Amino acid sequence: MKMDEIPSRVHFVGCGGVGMSGLAEHLHRLGYVVTGSDRMANDRTEHLRQLGIEVHIGHEAANIGAAGLVVRTSAVSAANVEVAAALRIGVPVVLREELLGAVFDHFDTRIAVCGTHGKTTVTAMLHQALCQAGVDHAAFIGGVYHGDNYFFGEGCVVAEACEFNRSFYNLHPTLCVCLNVEHDHPDCYSDAEDVKRAFSHFLSNVDDLGHVVLPAELKGLFPRRNRVLFDKSYVVSDVRLVQGCPHFNVTLPCGDVLQIELRVPGAHNVHNALAVLAAADVLGLPMDATAAALCEFDGVDRRWTEVNAEGLGKVVLDYAHHPTELSCSVAAAKSMTKGRVLCVFQPHTYSRTKAFWQDFVECFRKADAVAYLPIYSAREKPIGGVNSYLLSQSAVERGINACFLPDFLSAKQWILGNAAPDDIVLILGAGDVNLLVDLL
Repeated sequence: MKMDEIPSRVHFVGCGGVGMSGLAEHLHRLGYVVTGSDRMANDRTEHLRQLGIEVHIGHEAANIGAAGLVVRTSAVSAANVEVAAALRIGVPVVLREELLGAVFDHFDTRIAVCGTHGKTTVTAMLHQALCQAGVDHAAFIGGVYHGDNYFFGEGCVVAEACEFNRSFYNLHPTLCVCLNVEHDHPDCYSDAEDVKRAFSHFLSNVDDLGHVVLPAELKGLFPRRNRVLFDKSYVVSDVRLVQGCPHFNVTLPCGDVLQIELRVPGAHNVHNALAVLAAADVLGLPMDATAAALCEFDGVDRRWTEVNAEGLGKVVLDYAHHPTELSCSVAAAKSMTKGRVLCVFQPHTYSRTKAFWQDFVECFRKADAVAYLPIYSAREKPIGGVNSYLLSQSAVERGINACFLPDFLSAKQWILGNAAPDDIVLILGAGDVNLLVDLL
């Protein structure tokens, strides 16, 4: 699909999602007549309404109105009443990633951020760097940053390139930042090699005169000359953690040295910051402005978001849901507290829990306690023998202080009964575990 193939009226089924709401707003600002629906209201549906977009809560065939195109996510099946109605009357239905591809590819300068971990943070960091340099751009961020997940502009575009369902195949960047590659989404990929093949295929979408920024360990995924190995060309020294946040020096290829003092915790963010510096250098952004943007960057919602909880010490909501991410969150918490690290974890999808069963135990080895909530099913049906009670028992058998909690109310009681003022409580997961914060 190309931009000139998009009709004047577009309906979004599931418009309250982060990816969908950004696309709906983009088309609205370009003058398209946009409508949407979702099964529940949220801050994104309210934001779209405030823009003047007609949003329906609940799904009905009549909601598609006179739309000439219907957009859905992978979570919305062809059996959805609105999707079925569109197909019945001959209105084209496309996936969100297909529309994103049309929008993204319409820009002259196209920056994509891919990787198993860190996409949202690095996309937001690049948005901040472009703002600092005064570059007109659109940004599609997979989380809420400074109150929004989408920022309108027409000069260039920066967007996340998600590997789920190989959706990033729809994007053709002029610059791609590849952060890391690990096996994830076992419902889409058979093993780690399958994932690597998918990333390599996506990187081949980069323009012949474009660039790929990636770490040295992944150089085999992109053998062309126009690549930048950001952890080799940009040399880090004097790394220290100040209240868990990395402060360090970076020597640029030209020999200049920048001082970076991040406001987001976790040693893994040194890796993210290097990727941003390399991308900014390729784009020709002033390096001092990029360094300032990184020092000002204060994180995306649900990516290490500290929340106020009456009577408790530090409570952090974090989107971590892969074992590698969970280990990083635990390590960050351990680096910044004199007390204990208590974790409440909601596993995300049955297939991921089954595929990384032992890893979802061992990633909490350095925590002082972990409570497992029921698995958030997302788009999946239950798998026999895969549940959080059995996962907690596996953890106990391996000597980890673990338990199972059946619901959010039990989690609240567990936190209040165990957390001391000096402790850090990590509320972890990519599902609806954020609702636990409201109870606190």
